[in-house]
Parts: sequence; structure tokens; C-alpha cells
Amino acid sequence: MQLLPSIELNERRAMLTLARNAIKAHWMPDTDTETAAILPHGELKSGCFVTLHKHGELRGCIGTLEQDMPLQQSIPYFARAAAFQDPRFPPLTAAELADCIISISVLSEREPLPATSREELMAALVPFTDGLWLSDGYHRATFLPAVWRQLPDKKEFLHHLLLKGGWPPQNWPAQMKAWRYHSIEFIEPDGELALE
Repeated sequence: MQLLPSIELNERRAMLTLARNAIKAHWMPDTDTETAAILPHGELKSGCFVTLHKHGELRGCIGTLEQDMPLQQSIPYFARAAAFQDPRFPPLTAAELADCIISISVLSEREPLPATSREELMAALVPFTDGLWLSDGYHRATFLPAVWRQLPDKKEFLHHLLLKGGWPPQNWPAQMKAWRYHSIEFIEPDGELALE
């Protein structure tokens, strides 16, 4: 698995500012969305998720596992998508933004995991480190490594991911494939690392 880049605190803060300004620009078109775009890792093509929490509860989370877009483009794109296009929530209002905390997860490449059975997959998972992506060709779903904070038990983590993907949790799909990935997650207001 590829090593994640070391992103310095000032750059993490700039990335978070870029995300917040991209959302603000929805209501205030004159918002500066370029200032924070001068990023040492801005051209890095990496999977990326932007997550919004309001009063400690999830308010939006959108991103990609694909490594086909530079971070300076993917961060504002997914910030807007998390705020306005997450199908689980109504679009964010301007009044809500002040109550939201933004976090960004920069992802490593995916690495395949054995998945011929639930037990085999659970044995390979490393809690609080691995993100998990599942696909059987018809359904797919992922949990970022940060989800371990809410679901620290491997069995519960996998159970909820199966539900998220639309699989019946009692039956293991014969064509199931699994991949792990790691992330650097940093969070407002200071850009501190939340999970490595």
C-alpha cells in the first residue's frame, strides 16, 4: 500500500479553508476560493472525502476512493457535494454552516483483502486503521477509518457496512470483494489530525 503524504499543519489549515470557502461561495459568490488553493500537495491525485458534522452528528459526507483528481480540485468539489448533494440530508443552509465542523480525509491507494467469508475478512481488518470498501458487482459501500470511532467492534463495523451497501447482513455474497485503505483525517478549527 502506498504511503500517505506528510501534510504539514499550515497546508491542512489551508485545505480546510478551501473546503469551507467552497461551501460559502454557494451563497456568497464573492467568497475567495483561490487563496487556499496554493497547496504543496494540491496536484496530488488522491482519494478524498469531505465530512460535515453539526453538533457532533453527521451532516454530510461525500468523496471518492479514486485517485483521478488533484486535491486542490477534489476538496472544494466534495465540500460542496457534502453540503448540498448528500442524499441522506437536505441541502445545508447558510445559517447551519456556522454550526458545522469540516473534516477532510486524504486516502491511500486500495489494497485487496481476502473476502471469501465474513470471518476471513474480519480476521484481516485492523480496527481504527483500515477503511473498508466492499463490492459484489451489484452493490458497493465504504466506511472511512474514522467510522471505527462509532463502531469499534469488527463484527458491528462489517454488519453496518453491509447494511449501508444494501446486502442482507446474514448472507455473505459469493462474489464479494474487499479492499482496505488508510487515511489522514484532519479537522477544523485547527487542522489537527483526527486519525492516521
